[in-house]
Amino acid sequence: MAVNFLQLPVEDRFEDKRPSRLVWTIIFFSLAIGGIFVVLLLWPKSVPTSSWKFWITITLFPLGVPTLIVLRILSDYEGRRESVELRNEAVHRYNESVFEVASRQFALVCAPFRVSADRAENTVEAIRVGAVRLTTQDPIVHDGEPVKARWLVVPAVQLTSGRKEDDRRRHIQVVKWLFDEMLAEMAEKINALPARLGLSVHLFTSTVLASSECEAIWKRCCHAHLSRDARVAKITESSADLGTLDCWLDQATIGECAEARLIVSVQLHSLLSATPNAGVTEAGVALLLLPDLLCREYAITRIADLHRPVCGTLHNSGETLSNAIKWARTTAAHIPYSWQTGLNAPQAGKVREAALRIGLLTDATDLDQTVGHAGVAAPWLTTACAALSLADGATQQIVFVGQDDRMDCTVLKLAIPSTQPIDYHSNFSLNVDNSRVSL
Repeated sequence: MAVNFLQLPVEDRFEDKRPSRLVWTIIFFSLAIGGIFVVLLLWPKSVPTSSWKFWITITLFPLGVPTLIVLRILSDYEGRRESVELRNEAVHRYNESVFEVASRQFALVCAPFRVSADRAENTVEAIRVGAVRLTTQDPIVHDGEPVKARWLVVPAVQLTSGRKEDDRRRHIQVVKWLFDEMLAEMAEKINALPARLGLSVHLFTSTVLASSECEAIWKRCCHAHLSRDARVAKITESSADLGTLDCWLDQATIGECAEARLIVSVQLHSLLSATPNAGVTEAGVALLLLPDLLCREYAITRIADLHRPVCGTLHNSGETLSNAIKWARTTAAHIPYSWQTGLNAPQAGKVREAALRIGLLTDATDLDQTVGHAGVAAPWLTTACAALSLADGATQQIVFVGQDDRMDCTVLKLAIPSTQPIDYHSNFSLNVDNSRVSL
């Protein structure tokens, strides 16, 4: 996270009471009258009271001294008040400038996903209205108990009970089908990227195949669909969440992410030699992302703005939600819809309570209850659904991704063409280590 809100300077409250006009008016006249008596008492007998010296003394001394005292009190108060106001103004400008840089978002160019071989079911509307739902069905393996889960029924891929080797062959076929499907949908966008703009691919997969096998399949599919290089920068079978985007945004903030990044995630299960767990689904999803400044520099069309995600625990979910909304420069009242995954009923209840406390009233879609939990692909599938469901009536949506006792949260906005000039230079830099900020 580029900026820790708790470590930013805060504005002071000036709570000193203004000196009472009535009290100091009484004091002024009391001192003036007392000064007159002092002058009369101490005036030399040898000096006539009709001289100009007498009248100057009896005027300046009784009035001058209380005037200096009262003005000193008032100026001290005004000085302290002005000092606080000037500091608060400087703090406000500094925080705004820091926030302006750290809140630069990702441009989401495209987000294809597949949860079914039926194209009509691979839409957010089908998911939202319940056309795609978890159903109890008989497993493929012999003697297996009925399970409430979903799996991909891909054309030309036989589903017959077998051994682990049969699952392996199926995964090779399904992974290739998923890559081909998503690349066919993205090819025009990817090939249209400027040749001088780098493209790195980050594969997050969970299958029975080795990472090198998934990479090999991906490269063959890319060769068939793309006319440009797509370097595989990372391939892993471990879980990746929205916190990955937070790190990438930190890199973009300091100029280390001057490239397009393609996230490709696939979740498959052993189906022919074992029965999947209840509540799971198979899915593939891809997100093509660019830093906002690069997207505007090359005039690339985007479908959504993906703002900085916030990672926290369910215990402080209210703070997590508030910070995610701050990064999006919006308010809870302007976010009508939400998408969530990885939250069980008690956890979802905690998040809902925290949302209500900050005024976040959304129409929520729980992917775990519709298509099922997509495992390693769940964070990206939820993000894709939120982005693809943005419309004129719902220009902002929020995503909740739970994992154990953690929750990641991010806001997506419908892309609006920007007419603001691109600022490639900053008067300050952000130190991302330990969430500190330095000018």
